[in-house]
Amino acid sequence: MKEFPFIDIENKLYPSVIMGEDHFTGWFNKCKKYDSDKEREIDYRQAITTAYSKGVRGFSMSPHPVLIKVLREFKMEFPDIVCIANPSWQKSYYIGNESLWIQKNLKKLSNYASLKIDQKIKDKCYWFERVSDDIFSSKEIANFRLDSNEHKSQLIKFKDFCDFCLVGNLGISSLVLHNRIDIIEKEIQSTRELSFIPLLMCEGGGLSLPTARKLDVAGSWLCINRSYVFPNFNIALKTIKDSTKPITAYKILTSPEGFDLEKSISFIKSFPQIKSIVVGVDGKDQAEDTFSNLHYHWN
Repeated sequence: MKEFPFIDIENKLYPSVIMGEDHFTGWFNKCKKYDSDKEREIDYRQAITTAYSKGVRGFSMSPHPVLIKVLREFKMEFPDIVCIANPSWQKSYYIGNESLWIQKNLKKLSNYASLKIDQKIKDKCYWFERVSDDIFSSKEIANFRLDSNEHKSQLIKFKDFCDFCLVGNLGISSLVLHNRIDIIEKEIQSTRELSFIPLLMCEGGGLSLPTARKLDVAGSWLCINRSYVFPNFNIALKTIKDSTKPITAYKILTSPEGFDLEKSISFIKSFPQIKSIVVGVDGKDQAEDTFSNLHYHWN
C-alpha cells in the first residue's frame, strides 16, 4: 500500500501519519497488561510491521526499554521510517528532589489546569474528574527543575534512531501554565546540542500553542479532537489559525459521541496548519483496519 506522505521540517522528512505507542507501554489503565516483556515485544513488533505495510512511516517512542529495542531494530531494517522521541515521559521533571510525575504532584498540576478550562470541556475529559483546590504554591513552582543529567541520559537512548524530540511534556502543558518556560528552554538546548529537532508538546491546546511561536522549536504536538480542546474551541481554534509552525494533532479519534473516523479526520483537515496526525492502535488487527481506512480520508 502507498505510504502516507511526508512534509519538510528543517530540511528533514517528517511523517504526516504517526503511530503512537501508548497502548503497548502499560502506563495507562486502558493498556493491555502483559505477562512478559516477550509478549509485549511480539505485540508491538506485529503492530508496527502491520502499520508499515499500510503506509505508515512515523512512529513515536517514550522511554520504555522493550519498545525502544523493538523500534530501534525496526529502524535498522526499514531506514525510511521517522521516529519521534518522547524522552521526558515519567522522567527529568522534579520539584526539589521529588519527581513531578508521582500521582500527588500530577494531581496538583491537573487541579491548576482545571482553573483555566471551560466547564463544558472539562466534563468531556476524564483528566478533570474529582478536581480540588490543592495546587502548588508560588514557592513550590519556583522549585520546579529539570534534571539536566537525567534528561541528557534519556536523550542518548534515542539518539541513534530518532530525528525529532518532544519537549515540555508535563501534565496539560503545566510548565507553560506555571510560567516555567525556562525549563523548556533548557530541554530545547539539550535536544539541539544532540542534533534532535524539538517539537513542543501542547497538551494545553490554546493555552500553550502560542508559546511555540516564542521558542526555538520546529513545530508542536496539539491535543485536539472534535469533542474537546483546551481551554475551549473559540480560543484554541484562533491560536491554531495564528500558528506559524506546523502542528501535529493527537488524540484526534477520542470522542464521547463515539468512534467516527470520517468525522474526526474531516474536523482535523479543516485546519491547514495541522500537517500531521498521531493515531494510536492496540494491536496488529486495529492497525490493519485503522490505517487501511485512513487512506480514504487523510491523503
